[in-house]
Amino acid sequence: MSPYDLTTLAAVKAWLDLPATAGPNDPTLAALVTAASRAVLAALGRPGLPPQTWTETLDCETARVYLRHWPVLQVNSVLARGVVVPPAGNVEGAVGWLLQPGDPAPPGRPQALDFFGPVVRFGRQSVVVSYRAGYAVQGEPRTVPAAPYQLSALQPYGPWASDLGVAYAATGVALAPVSGAPGAGQYSVASGLYAFSAADAGKAVVLGYGYVPQDVAQAATELAAQRFRATDSVGVKSKSVGGQETTSYDMSAIAAPVLAMLQPYMRVA
Repeated sequence: MSPYDLTTLAAVKAWLDLPATAGPNDPTLAALVTAASRAVLAALGRPGLPPQTWTETLDCETARVYLRHWPVLQVNSVLARGVVVPPAGNVEGAVGWLLQPGDPAPPGRPQALDFFGPVVRFGRQSVVVSYRAGYAVQGEPRTVPAAPYQLSALQPYGPWASDLGVAYAATGVALAPVSGAPGAGQYSVASGLYAFSAADAGKAVVLGYGYVPQDVAQAATELAAQRFRATDSVGVKSKSVGGQETTSYDMSAIAAPVLAMLQPYMRVA
């Protein structure tokens, strides 16, 4: 599976009403998951959806520029012709940059970076911005349960995609991620299931994780399933049965219902 997959083999098998156990079609379906995910991202005009760090060189022709990736989680640095531009803060007379607030839930929208005061010389490729963007749940409050000391991310907007860390709610101190059995102050995670040690049972923690919006995940699931079912009619536009009944096939790359789910997430400029 690719880290850029927008759905899972299990989700596609469930949509197709196939047994959850391993089957002979699993390699084909896994490849279709990746292919469908790439097709969806291409239709969206976006290279990825879970959080990652981006660096953009922007043409600054006015005091407002739009960042290409959203939602923006954090601006790391802003350089104007090599000079550091400070954050302005939302106060009268402040000098520097100010990020337009994002929406609290998906799909969101591209966010503007506004400049105040004489901090930027306008021109082509005059501003370089490093920032982190992607769909994420941050600060989800949870309590480590008793044995087996495991809890699942709530995933309110769509399926879990990547871990962004765990911290103690009381102190903000981060727990350390491990790949094996966790000890005190450690955790492990796989597909949104977080595991802790007995020493942390009953303690309040906050989770952070990236996710794929549910409608995008569903679109990728349906597209992969459609391509799997289409193996019996590749290249066939229609066929007749006994001259009494004609069956027509949708030849579009992505069916209209799938495109409708994707439309709110598409980059338009």
